[in-house]
Amino acid sequence: MKKILFSLLLLPFMAAAQKNYTLTGILPAVKGQAKAYLVLLKNNAWKEVDSTAIKNGRFQFTGTVDEPQSAMIAIRRNGAADSGRQRDALGFFIENSKITMIGTDSISNAKITGSVADLENSEREALMKPVTARIIQIQNEFGKKTADGAYVKSLEERKKAGDSIQKLVAKNKRINWEFAESHLNSFMGLYTFNMYVLDSHFEAAKVEPLFNRFSAALKSSPLGLRTAEKIEIGKRRQAGARATDFTQNDLNDKPFTLSSLRGKYVLVDFWASWCVPCRAENPNVVKAYNELKGKNFEIVGVSLDYPGGKAVWAEAVKKDGLPWIHVSDLKGWKNEVALLYGINSVPQNLLINPEGVIIAKNLRGEDLTEKLKALIK
Repeated sequence: MKKILFSLLLLPFMAAAQKNYTLTGILPAVKGQAKAYLVLLKNNAWKEVDSTAIKNGRFQFTGTVDEPQSAMIAIRRNGAADSGRQRDALGFFIENSKITMIGTDSISNAKITGSVADLENSEREALMKPVTARIIQIQNEFGKKTADGAYVKSLEERKKAGDSIQKLVAKNKRINWEFAESHLNSFMGLYTFNMYVLDSHFEAAKVEPLFNRFSAALKSSPLGLRTAEKIEIGKRRQAGARATDFTQNDLNDKPFTLSSLRGKYVLVDFWASWCVPCRAENPNVVKAYNELKGKNFEIVGVSLDYPGGKAVWAEAVKKDGLPWIHVSDLKGWKNEVALLYGINSVPQNLLINPEGVIIAKNLRGEDLTEKLKALIK
């Protein structure tokens, strides 16, 4: 019995231990000239890595991946547009194993076997599906508008719906946590932890103990090393951490350094001119600034605008009436300050005390001023 249990625990690693993948597609009802394309997600971008003709309803790809990763098979019939625009496509997790896709005339509804990572991810998605469906149902019901753009539901009804959605979102987050916790010897367990437990607002001190429970092999894997780095970066924005200094150019192309404001309370506000929620939040930030600007308080706006977007950024600052310090390197999500603090969603902010220590984060909403007054002594 112990030998059987040990073998079951090793299943994810046995699949990953194979040196390459063999991906076979069986689509007997595909007629005429058609090609299959293998597309992999690399560095957050989809890249076509291989293609082959479909002959007698079959195709096959062989190769090697360093670790299980997101992939897609797209089918292009003769005369159709390029593979990247195909509707006939199927996403899955590829790994070094024998994977089979069996369908009829379309890959989009094919059944996948042979990929442990894909099977486990399907199990996780099945747990979340009813919760996500309920979120969409509420959004559709309470987001309805009349022809002139007015909401059908009252403000009070929409607020209650918003509360319900927040509870459902928290439920999905618990599902991901529990899935990771029950798959500590599985790539997909660590992948779920990295992608969904380490979300845009994770608390490093709360999540690190779970990461430490994953197997040594997983923690030393490429995904494990990336996950450990993500947690370390997250520590830079947690309350009690000393704010990491940075220098970035302002709207006048002059370098500004965060530590030059040492001795003041500083709200570092991450935003962008293209970010609708950020622009909606700006009136609250303006109100707080106007009430606190004479109390040893300053704001530094870090814009995640893109290359060539300086004029749009400057116009947003002017239109929204944001009279504080503004900096950006115009690299979008690759803004060096955002990367430094692990910011991957906006709006977000950090409140730093006169000693240069982070004392709060993500203070937003109509009561932003009161929250800041309570913290600024």
